Amino acid sequence: MNTQAFSLVAYEEKDLDKGVITGIILSFALIACGMLLSGRLGSFLNPAGILIVIGGTISASLVHYSLKDLSYALQLAGRTLRQADNDPLATIQYLVRTSQAVKQEGMLYLDREATRQSDPFMKKAMEITADGQDASVIKRILETEMRSSHHRASRAVQVFQTMGTYAPALGLIGTLIGLIQMLGALGDAASVGPAMAVALTGTFYGAVMANLLFLPISGKIKSMQEEELLLKAITVEAMMSMSRNESSIVMEQRLQSFLPIDPRGA
Repeated sequence: MNTQAFSLVAYEEKDLDKGVITGIILSFALIACGMLLSGRLGSFLNPAGILIVIGGTISASLVHYSLKDLSYALQLAGRTLRQADNDPLATIQYLVRTSQAVKQEGMLYLDREATRQSDPFMKKAMEITADGQDASVIKRILETEMRSSHHRASRAVQVFQTMGTYAPALGLIGTLIGLIQMLGALGDAASVGPAMAVALTGTFYGAVMANLLFLPISGKIKSMQEEELLLKAITVEAMMSMSRNESSIVMEQRLQSFLPIDPRGA
Protein backbone atom coordinates (compact mmCIF):
# COMPACT_ATOMS: atom_id res chain seq x y z
CA MET A 1 0.00 0.00 0.00
CA ASN A 2 1.49 3.36 -1.02
CA THR A 3 0.91 6.69 0.68
CA GLN A 4 1.95 10.09 -0.54
CA ALA A 5 4.93 11.69 1.21
CA PHE A 6 3.67 14.08 3.86
CA SER A 7 5.06 17.04 5.77
CA LEU A 8 3.54 18.34 8.99
CA VAL A 9 4.08 22.00 8.14
CA ALA A 10 5.47 23.25 4.82
CA TYR A 11 6.13 26.91 4.08
CA GLU A 12 8.87 27.09 1.47
CA GLU A 13 6.84 25.93 -1.52
CA LYS A 14 3.59 27.60 -0.52
CA ASP A 15 2.09 30.78 -1.93
CA LEU A 16 2.12 34.02 -0.01
CA ASP A 17 -0.49 34.22 2.73
CA LYS A 18 -3.05 36.64 1.29
CA GLY A 19 -4.46 37.45 4.72
CA VAL A 20 -1.10 38.52 6.12
CA ILE A 21 -0.11 40.46 3.00
CA THR A 22 -3.50 42.18 2.85
CA GLY A 23 -3.30 43.10 6.53
CA ILE A 24 0.17 44.62 6.17
CA ILE A 25 -0.71 46.60 3.04
CA LEU A 26 -4.08 47.76 4.38
CA SER A 27 -2.72 48.91 7.73
CA PHE A 28 0.08 50.98 6.23
CA ALA A 29 -2.23 52.25 3.47
CA LEU A 30 -4.70 53.55 6.05
CA ILE A 31 -1.90 55.32 7.90
CA ALA A 32 -0.69 56.83 4.62
CA CYS A 33 -4.22 57.99 3.76
CA GLY A 34 -4.53 59.66 7.13
CA MET A 35 -1.25 61.46 6.53
CA LEU A 36 -2.32 62.58 3.05
CA LEU A 37 -5.71 63.81 4.28
CA SER A 38 -3.95 66.04 6.78
CA GLY A 39 -2.63 67.98 3.80
CA ARG A 40 0.89 68.22 5.19
CA LEU A 41 2.66 64.98 4.29
CA GLY A 42 6.07 66.60 4.73
CA SER A 43 5.37 67.11 8.42
CA PHE A 44 5.54 63.35 8.95
CA LEU A 45 8.96 62.96 7.34
CA ASN A 46 11.82 62.92 9.82
CA PRO A 47 14.86 60.88 8.72
CA ALA A 48 16.54 61.38 12.08
CA GLY A 49 13.49 60.00 13.88
CA ILE A 50 13.36 56.97 11.59
CA LEU A 51 17.05 56.31 12.22
CA ILE A 52 16.64 56.57 15.98
CA VAL A 53 13.60 54.27 16.12
CA ILE A 54 14.74 51.57 13.69
CA GLY A 55 18.45 51.71 14.48
CA GLY A 56 17.88 52.01 18.21
CA THR A 57 15.40 49.12 18.30
CA ILE A 58 17.78 46.85 16.40
CA SER A 59 20.74 47.87 18.56
CA ALA A 60 18.85 47.32 21.81
CA SER A 61 17.66 43.93 20.58
CA LEU A 62 21.24 42.95 19.77
CA VAL A 63 22.15 43.71 23.38
CA HIS A 64 19.13 41.83 24.73
CA TYR A 65 19.33 38.70 22.56
CA SER A 66 22.00 36.63 20.88
CA LEU A 67 22.54 36.76 17.13
CA LYS A 68 21.28 33.17 17.01
CA ASP A 69 17.98 34.17 18.62
CA LEU A 70 17.57 37.16 16.31
CA SER A 71 18.42 35.11 13.22
CA TYR A 72 15.86 32.43 14.12
CA ALA A 73 13.24 35.08 14.89
CA LEU A 74 13.76 36.64 11.46
CA GLN A 75 13.51 33.18 9.88
CA LEU A 76 10.14 32.57 11.54
CA ALA A 77 9.01 36.08 10.60
CA GLY A 78 9.65 35.18 6.98
CA ARG A 79 7.46 32.12 7.37
CA THR A 80 4.54 34.26 8.50
CA LEU A 81 4.29 35.56 4.93
CA ARG A 82 3.68 32.05 3.58
CA GLN A 83 0.60 29.88 3.77
CA ALA A 84 1.22 26.90 6.01
CA ASP A 85 0.03 23.43 5.05
CA ASN A 86 -1.02 22.54 8.57
CA ASP A 87 -4.40 20.84 8.26
CA PRO A 88 -4.92 18.60 11.34
CA LEU A 89 -7.57 16.49 9.60
CA ALA A 90 -5.26 15.84 6.63
CA THR A 91 -2.52 14.84 9.08
CA ILE A 92 -4.85 12.37 10.78
CA GLN A 93 -5.95 10.88 7.47
CA TYR A 94 -2.33 10.44 6.40
CA LEU A 95 -1.36 8.77 9.69
CA VAL A 96 -4.36 6.44 9.52
CA ARG A 97 -3.40 5.40 5.99
CA THR A 98 0.14 4.85 7.19
CA SER A 99 -1.11 2.71 10.07
CA GLN A 100 -3.14 0.58 7.66
CA ALA A 101 -0.07 0.11 5.47
CA VAL A 102 1.99 -0.90 8.51
CA LYS A 103 -0.66 -3.50 9.37
CA GLN A 104 -0.21 -5.03 5.91
CA GLU A 105 3.54 -4.70 5.40
CA GLY A 106 4.99 -4.39 8.90
CA MET A 107 7.32 -1.81 10.42
CA LEU A 108 9.64 -2.00 7.42
CA TYR A 109 7.04 0.06 5.58
CA LEU A 110 7.28 2.77 8.24
CA ASP A 111 11.06 2.73 7.93
CA ARG A 112 10.79 3.24 4.17
CA GLU A 113 8.19 5.96 4.61
CA ALA A 114 10.51 7.82 6.99
CA THR A 115 13.11 8.21 4.22
CA ARG A 116 10.53 10.09 2.11
CA GLN A 117 9.72 12.67 4.77
CA SER A 118 10.80 16.29 4.43
CA ASP A 119 9.58 17.23 7.90
CA PRO A 120 12.27 16.47 10.53
CA PHE A 121 9.78 15.73 13.32
CA MET A 122 7.70 13.29 11.27
CA LYS A 123 10.86 11.62 10.00
CA LYS A 124 12.25 11.18 13.51
CA ALA A 125 8.91 9.92 14.83
CA MET A 126 8.70 7.26 12.13
CA GLU A 127 12.32 6.19 12.56
CA ILE A 128 12.12 5.54 16.30
CA THR A 129 8.75 3.81 15.94
CA ALA A 130 10.04 1.59 13.13
CA ASP A 131 13.02 0.79 15.37
CA GLY A 132 10.62 -1.02 17.70
CA GLN A 133 10.82 1.36 20.64
CA ASP A 134 8.25 1.12 23.42
CA ALA A 135 5.37 3.62 23.38
CA SER A 136 6.64 5.29 26.56
CA VAL A 137 10.09 5.75 25.01
CA ILE A 138 8.57 7.19 21.83
CA LYS A 139 6.51 9.62 23.87
CA ARG A 140 9.48 10.73 25.97
CA ILE A 141 11.77 11.31 22.97
CA LEU A 142 9.22 13.16 20.85
CA GLU A 143 7.87 15.28 23.69
CA THR A 144 11.42 16.36 24.48
CA GLU A 145 11.77 17.38 20.84
CA MET A 146 8.48 19.27 21.05
CA ARG A 147 9.59 21.17 24.16
CA SER A 148 12.84 22.14 22.48
CA SER A 149 11.02 23.39 19.37
CA HIS A 150 8.49 25.26 21.49
CA HIS A 151 11.27 26.94 23.45
CA ARG A 152 12.97 28.17 20.28
CA ALA A 153 9.71 29.53 18.89
CA SER A 154 8.87 31.15 22.23
CA ARG A 155 12.19 32.96 22.12
CA ALA A 156 11.28 34.27 18.66
CA VAL A 157 7.95 35.49 20.02
CA GLN A 158 9.77 37.24 22.86
CA VAL A 159 12.18 38.89 20.41
CA PHE A 160 9.39 40.66 18.54
CA GLN A 161 7.48 41.44 21.74
CA THR A 162 10.63 43.07 23.08
CA MET A 163 11.13 45.00 19.84
CA GLY A 164 7.51 46.12 20.17
CA THR A 165 8.42 47.48 23.59
CA TYR A 166 11.64 49.15 22.50
CA ALA A 167 10.23 50.90 19.42
CA PRO A 168 7.84 53.28 21.27
CA ALA A 169 10.54 53.98 23.88
CA LEU A 170 13.06 54.86 21.17
CA GLY A 171 10.37 56.94 19.50
CA LEU A 172 9.98 58.89 22.73
CA ILE A 173 13.74 59.42 22.84
CA GLY A 174 13.58 60.78 19.30
CA THR A 175 10.78 63.10 20.37
CA LEU A 176 12.77 64.34 23.37
CA ILE A 177 15.75 65.07 21.14
CA GLY A 178 13.47 67.06 18.84
CA LEU A 179 11.96 68.97 21.76
CA ILE A 180 15.38 69.88 23.08
CA GLN A 181 16.33 71.21 19.68
CA MET A 182 13.03 73.09 19.48
CA LEU A 183 13.52 74.71 22.89
CA GLY A 184 16.93 75.85 21.77
CA ALA A 185 15.28 77.80 18.96
CA LEU A 186 12.47 79.48 20.91
CA GLY A 187 13.76 82.86 19.81
CA ASP A 188 12.28 82.20 16.37
CA ALA A 189 8.56 81.94 17.08
CA ALA A 190 7.70 81.03 13.50
CA SER A 191 9.78 77.85 13.66
CA VAL A 192 8.30 76.51 16.91
CA GLY A 193 5.22 74.92 15.31
CA PRO A 194 7.02 73.03 12.54
CA ALA A 195 9.78 72.01 14.96
CA MET A 196 7.19 70.59 17.38
CA ALA A 197 5.61 68.58 14.55
CA VAL A 198 8.96 67.11 13.58
CA ALA A 199 9.74 66.30 17.20
CA LEU A 200 6.53 64.33 17.67
CA THR A 201 7.18 62.17 14.61
CA GLY A 202 9.57 60.06 16.69
CA THR A 203 6.71 58.88 18.90
CA PHE A 204 4.60 58.34 15.78
CA TYR A 205 7.25 56.12 14.15
CA GLY A 206 7.70 54.08 17.33
CA ALA A 207 3.97 53.47 17.73
CA VAL A 208 3.56 52.48 14.08
CA MET A 209 6.51 50.07 14.11
CA ALA A 210 5.37 48.43 17.34
CA ASN A 211 1.66 48.07 16.62
CA LEU A 212 1.67 47.44 12.87
CA LEU A 213 4.81 45.33 12.57
CA PHE A 214 6.58 43.89 15.62
CA LEU A 215 3.60 42.93 17.81
CA PRO A 216 1.52 41.46 14.94
CA ILE A 217 4.51 39.36 13.84
CA SER A 218 4.93 38.16 17.41
CA GLY A 219 1.28 37.14 17.58
CA LYS A 220 1.45 35.39 14.21
CA ILE A 221 4.50 33.35 15.21
CA LYS A 222 2.75 32.33 18.43
CA SER A 223 -0.34 31.24 16.48
CA MET A 224 1.80 29.26 14.03
CA GLN A 225 3.59 27.52 16.90
CA GLU A 226 0.31 26.50 18.54
CA GLU A 227 -0.85 24.96 15.25
CA GLU A 228 2.43 23.08 14.83
CA LEU A 229 2.27 21.76 18.40
CA LEU A 230 -1.19 20.35 17.70
CA LEU A 231 0.08 18.50 14.62
CA LYS A 232 3.06 17.16 16.54
CA ALA A 233 0.86 15.98 19.41
CA ILE A 234 -1.30 14.12 16.88
CA THR A 235 1.83 12.54 15.39
CA VAL A 236 3.11 11.42 18.81
CA GLU A 237 -0.21 9.77 19.64
CA ALA A 238 -0.29 8.02 16.26
CA MET A 239 3.23 6.63 16.63
CA MET A 240 2.46 5.36 20.13
CA SER A 241 -0.65 3.66 18.75
CA MET A 242 1.35 1.99 15.97
CA SER A 243 3.96 0.79 18.44
CA ARG A 244 1.19 -0.84 20.49
CA ASN A 245 -0.22 -2.41 17.30
CA GLU A 246 -3.63 -0.89 17.91
CA SER A 247 -6.44 -0.99 15.40
CA SER A 248 -6.39 1.79 12.81
CA ILE A 249 -10.02 2.54 13.65
CA VAL A 250 -9.22 2.95 17.34
CA MET A 251 -6.25 5.15 16.48
CA GLU A 252 -8.36 7.34 14.19
CA GLN A 253 -10.98 7.87 16.88
CA ARG A 254 -8.30 8.83 19.39
CA LEU A 255 -6.62 11.23 16.97
CA GLN A 256 -9.90 12.92 16.10
CA SER A 257 -10.26 13.87 19.76
CA PHE A 258 -7.44 16.37 19.16
CA LEU A 259 -9.56 18.30 16.67
CA PRO A 260 -11.32 21.41 18.04
CA ILE A 261 -14.47 20.38 16.11
CA ASP A 262 -15.58 16.81 15.51
CA PRO A 263 -15.34 16.36 11.69
CA ARG A 264 -18.24 13.94 11.80
CA GLY A 265 -20.49 16.63 13.23
CA ALA A 266 -19.18 19.44 11.05
